[in-house]
Amino acid sequence: MDRRQFIGSAAAAATGLGLSVSASAQDLPPGPIRMIVGFAAGGSTDAMARLIGERLSQRLNRSVIIENNAGASGRLAAEQVKKAAPDGSTVLIGNIGLVVLAPVTFKSLSYDVFADFEPVVRAADFQLAVAASQQAGAVDLAGFIDWLKKNSDKANLAVPLQASLSHLTGLRFVEAVGAKVEMVVFRGMALAMQDVLAGRLSGAVATVADFSEQHRAGTLKVMAVSGAGRSPALPDVPTFTQAGIKGFESNGWNGYLLPKGTPQAIVELYNREISAIVASPEIAQRYEQLGFVAPEPNTPAQFAATIKAGMDAWRPLVAAAGLQQ
Repeated sequence: MDRRQFIGSAAAAATGLGLSVSASAQDLPPGPIRMIVGFAAGGSTDAMARLIGERLSQRLNRSVIIENNAGASGRLAAEQVKKAAPDGSTVLIGNIGLVVLAPVTFKSLSYDVFADFEPVVRAADFQLAVAASQQAGAVDLAGFIDWLKKNSDKANLAVPLQASLSHLTGLRFVEAVGAKVEMVVFRGMALAMQDVLAGRLSGAVATVADFSEQHRAGTLKVMAVSGAGRSPALPDVPTFTQAGIKGFESNGWNGYLLPKGTPQAIVELYNREISAIVASPEIAQRYEQLGFVAPEPNTPAQFAATIKAGMDAWRPLVAAAGLQQ
């Protein structure tokens, strides 16, 4: 689907809900809208929240405040929104790690995604990537896989955070190619990048945004990206499918959720307004700068189905890798 088709589809999805902006906006309680981000200010999720929050404020004529409740990989933010009044005044920015991976990783979790929240909309996709350091000397994914197989004694991949999407994607990658590779877990990609760029590690698995600057500078080489299409930020890099490896067609994502019990009219209001914002050409340009890709227009029910399918897909890998806690 090209950009013009996407915008048309999103607009149709928005207007098809049959709600007027003014009437729906009046259903919200007085006062500001609080969007809770479970990560520190300055990161890509925070930047996305502020980008959409500013435009949502304009569309609803309502102040939107971005609150950063960082800690426990976003779980503190989920707990906060779970306890909030179900009236549309408090919104959770939930990524795939918080909404899908945490529930299948932690046996005792303080929230239940479907019992405690109303899924609203998937608003931004982000692609995962496998990158090789200069140590491997590979020019393409096939060459990197060959190097990993021939150097199993020193083959390793850096990943940010235990049981993160990057970690699980790395495990899936080495399983798919049949290589014996050590996964080296860091507390963030900034720390890992030092060892990757120095050639002390064979490569890394993280988001496209984590690698794009270094790839362009030639200090490492991104070998493949997830998803159905190439990354707008790295158009020279093939997808896994194009490089001959299937099973990496899906991406990570950020989405919006409301407390359970929020009226359906308000859920649909947020779905419509955020979908319209995401469909704008201006946001598409900013998304590319942030390493995001606009997803296909989706309803609350479709977003809920995405969450359920993600849990079903990742749960067996998390269990097989012994990552459940």
